[in-house]
Amino acid sequence: MDIRVTLAATGPVPESLLALIPAPISTTVDETAYGQRINLYARHDDPAALRQALRAVAGNVAVGVLTRPLAAQPARLLLLDVDSTLTTTEAVDLLAEHAGAGERVAEITERAMRGELDFAESLRERVATLKGLSVTVFSDVGPRMTLSPGAEDLIRAAKAAGAKVGITSGGFTQLVGPLARILGLDFCNANRLETETVGGVERLTGRVVGDIVDRQQKARDLLRFAHEHKVDAELTVAVGDGANDLDMFDAAGLSVAYCAKPAAAASADVSIPFPRLDAVAAFAFNA
Repeated sequence: MDIRVTLAATGPVPESLLALIPAPISTTVDETAYGQRINLYARHDDPAALRQALRAVAGNVAVGVLTRPLAAQPARLLLLDVDSTLTTTEAVDLLAEHAGAGERVAEITERAMRGELDFAESLRERVATLKGLSVTVFSDVGPRMTLSPGAEDLIRAAKAAGAKVGITSGGFTQLVGPLARILGLDFCNANRLETETVGGVERLTGRVVGDIVDRQQKARDLLRFAHEHKVDAELTVAVGDGANDLDMFDAAGLSVAYCAKPAAAASADVSIPFPRLDAVAAFAFNA
């Protein structure tokens, strides 16, 4: 079958890696803001086996072996996780610092992302530490949510390709919503922190309102987002870094693990090991 092998790296792609790709029909080499991108078009009877062989020796090179339709056309929808993917930060950890529970909450977050704890239960436990914080904390924390290197370039590449871009997050609407508006995104879903007014001050109750955005909900978000915009699931790309993203990976036409935990990296179609989110565009949009 026809395939596109895409390789992205912060430096030159080793010739030894290129030599493993049998009889390419054509090859393009491009310099990028982060390093180098190579596309090789070929025919191969077992793309999954080729992907496995390349990834086994790829080192710090991101490898994608794409079949149709994404081998020949750009994705039409991109859905990103937020914490430690679109941003370098974890929102609940930043909030917890204000509650004096930063170290404890950061440890729970790390275990949840590795898949060692049930995400929903771990979220409730972490959010409980925020009880009593004034909602003014969002004004303090929002500016500390730092975009990953290349995040805005990736969004521009997606828009240039005519794709819709959205985010689904185990974080919180009070922080993720404003970020989505600033970036001009087409879709946003996250958890909502409950508030109450006490003594004339609006404060967090330490609880989440409504359905928790866990791994199952993220997959539903991808399918709902695609349905709303009449995009076939095979033309969707999901990007994330942790165990909470695995169902979304399964639902997407192409899954990309970004600087990810081992379980996510092993499960994704593509694993980007270096911190440049715009490298996703090489696989999703050939850009």
